[in-house]
Amino acid sequence: MNHDREHPIGLIAGAGDIPVYFARKAKERGIPLISVSFTEAIGETLQPYVEQNFCISPVKAGKIFSTLEATHVREVLILGKVEKEMIFRPQMFDMFSLKFMMSLTTSQDKDILTRIIEEVEKRGYTVLDQMDFMMELYPPAGVLTRAKPSKKSLADIEAGFAIAKYMADQEIGQTLVMKDGTVIAVEAVEGTDRTLARGCELSQGECTAIKVSRTDQDYRFDSPGIGPKTVETLIAGNAAALAIEAGRVMVIEREKVVDMADAAGLAIVSVQPPVPPSHSTPTLDAA
Repeated sequence: MNHDREHPIGLIAGAGDIPVYFARKAKERGIPLISVSFTEAIGETLQPYVEQNFCISPVKAGKIFSTLEATHVREVLILGKVEKEMIFRPQMFDMFSLKFMMSLTTSQDKDILTRIIEEVEKRGYTVLDQMDFMMELYPPAGVLTRAKPSKKSLADIEAGFAIAKYMADQEIGQTLVMKDGTVIAVEAVEGTDRTLARGCELSQGECTAIKVSRTDQDYRFDSPGIGPKTVETLIAGNAAALAIEAGRVMVIEREKVVDMADAAGLAIVSVQPPVPPSHSTPTLDAA
């Protein structure tokens, strides 16, 4: 991180643990932040680490831009979740947001987020890459837990990894649940945790979950990740293993995640596909 900044970084903060993690690290490193939080609850968690916080709904984009301009922000980092269901819910959009939403020709995450980035950059802001600030959250290939994946889980990871990558690249979802070589659940609009809960229920436990990135994932927004809630859901559903894509899926609160998994006997493995996904099934290097 560059400590010598003339202007504060603007943190656009959705839900989840990542905005707070980044804000805490930034304060430790002397990086000034101005945050725009999408809810009061998010803002309260950020308050100890930022110079100022403004609570503004994501459907009030015009107000967000005017706030960034007034606080002399030049660089923006977008972190946290905005539920995709918002797109389908009646909202009190401001005029800027209404025009933006009406201009969309698709409701796919990647297309919407790319358009948002374009709008931000059109106004002279630089949108920063999450990986540049939090590379330590992306584990390399290897088994993260004491428990190692069973042969059965390894087979499901081998069978499911390329499928998961294909589904991610098709903008369907980035999470898959497998059991006995069969796809049990695929993430859609409901999000990771509900997909995992559904997959565990349908499989009656002992399933394997897989979390991947898109091949062309843009880490300026929407970095795929897992955290304590992910592991809690899998433990509650009696899952056997969780595989994530090495170096491309972040693990939030890794120590807590590993401790929880170890206590329950859940195996977590970070997998590096050796060939481009969607062309052939990757072999698994879990060592």
